[in-house]
Amino acid sequence: MLRKSLALILTLLLVAGIFTGCSQQSTNQTESKQQQEQLKEKELVFAIGAEVPNLDPQKATDTYAIMIGNAVFEGLVRVYDGKVYPGMAEKWEVSEDKKTYTFHLRDAKWSDGSPVTAYDFEYAIKRLLDPKTASEYAFQGYYIVNGEEYNTGKITDPNQVGVKAIDEKTLEIKLNVPVKYFESLLSFISFMPVKKEFVEKMGEKFAADADKLLYNGPFILKEWKHEQELILEKNPNYWNKDAIKLDRVRIPIVQEVNTAWQMYENGELDFVGIPPEFVEQVKNEGKALFYYDGAEFYLQFNVKKDGKPWLANENFRKAVGFALDREDYIKAVLGGVSDPATRYVLPLLSGVEKKFAEEYPYEFYPKKADPAKAKEYLDKALKELNLSDPSKIKFELLTDDSSRAKMSAEIIQDMLRKNLGIEMTIKQVPFKQRLELMNKSDYDVVFAGWGPDYDDPMTYLDLWVTGGGHNNTGWSNKEYDELIKFAKTTGDFKKRADAMFEAEKLLLEKGPIVPVYFRQRAWTKKDYVTGLVRNFIGPDPDFIYADVEGKN
Repeated sequence: MLRKSLALILTLLLVAGIFTGCSQQSTNQTESKQQQEQLKEKELVFAIGAEVPNLDPQKATDTYAIMIGNAVFEGLVRVYDGKVYPGMAEKWEVSEDKKTYTFHLRDAKWSDGSPVTAYDFEYAIKRLLDPKTASEYAFQGYYIVNGEEYNTGKITDPNQVGVKAIDEKTLEIKLNVPVKYFESLLSFISFMPVKKEFVEKMGEKFAADADKLLYNGPFILKEWKHEQELILEKNPNYWNKDAIKLDRVRIPIVQEVNTAWQMYENGELDFVGIPPEFVEQVKNEGKALFYYDGAEFYLQFNVKKDGKPWLANENFRKAVGFALDREDYIKAVLGGVSDPATRYVLPLLSGVEKKFAEEYPYEFYPKKADPAKAKEYLDKALKELNLSDPSKIKFELLTDDSSRAKMSAEIIQDMLRKNLGIEMTIKQVPFKQRLELMNKSDYDVVFAGWGPDYDDPMTYLDLWVTGGGHNNTGWSNKEYDELIKFAKTTGDFKKRADAMFEAEKLLLEKGPIVPVYFRQRAWTKKDYVTGLVRNFIGPDPDFIYADVEGKN
């Protein structure tokens, strides 16, 4: 409803009240006051495409949880628009050898009014590393002294982990080696604080609903209507509440992008992703916005799948990789908005002094399909598998259950049939179920994606080490593991980058994935939306400092 129209209606109601007696006048004045108060509240509304699977900071893994977590929690630091700012820590010191960080916490409160302390951070980080937590992101804490040893059971005493609350306001973290992006990493959801007493009180129900969490960030999760909507409200206990302009953020769950687009056109959403078929139109209107969100999408193979030995065959996986026409895929599915992934590491990520892709230029797969090379690799695979007929090779592609995901899978299906003569079936399931099936390694091939958690190639590369929390492919390579271990333990940044490049090449040559595209997003917003940041690292969108001044 337009603000001007509401104002006119309110005026007419007030005038009418003068002529309808004192009782009616009083009622109308009360209703008018309530409506005026509602008009003063600033509400941002946007949609997400699926239910948030998990909001437990130490267990969450998906992009929606990271985005919501950024709003309702706050770590020692906060990253905003690519820069690190003080969060719960108002200041910190770093030792001369860059391996000891001492954080000094500000006066801050949880949403129940209790103080946020250094003990909350110590508990949270050790909880992340505790093997009982079974966190897929535990490896992010391996930079910390004895972090890996504790997580893998080599030591059982958490007091040996290099995280210690000196007192309520002072936290010390000791690292194995200098990590140039460590401050940025601490803004990630896995390092968000949790209060031990509350976690233990909630037990298995912790983080299951809005009232099963405590919040220390700019917003609290007021309502969590599962599979329908999340409603966030400004946190009155947040230390920097005066910098937060929004009173409320409403996030309906809308699976289909075209439905969300129609809602935006109807004035129900304040910003939205543009469906591929409307990109040119909105572009011509001068209202299309573009950004790289950091996500890379790829085919991920389960190399241990019983009865399907071709999934474990390196030449078969490369045959699939060369059979894909990435440019045609992007045109058909994404309206031409995105870049073909001819390598694995996102080109935007930083290297030693420049971008990693500038310092280590590389292309493994072509932008266009190469059917001749694809068949060459397939012939090698068939020989190794003792097969003569490629139609004997069958597998199932697991993907989400949206119409866009279906189109994506069918395009890939057609390319493999045309260029390789192999049959691929499609299995569509809800987003949450796909994650569950991946975690259990209950799939043949899955269309998956990954976005960077910090500005460094390692955020992509350490996924595939043997036994890694996200490596549910069954793939293991000793040489790869050694390269990643060296890169994580050397203090020589140039040698570290060299090792990561060697690891990337090895992954593409022998590994369990076939990159498809680096996602670029087309989106648009109402003119009154300001301060909204779209990120290629971390939470996207970042709306904590957004404003909707002038919204009707």
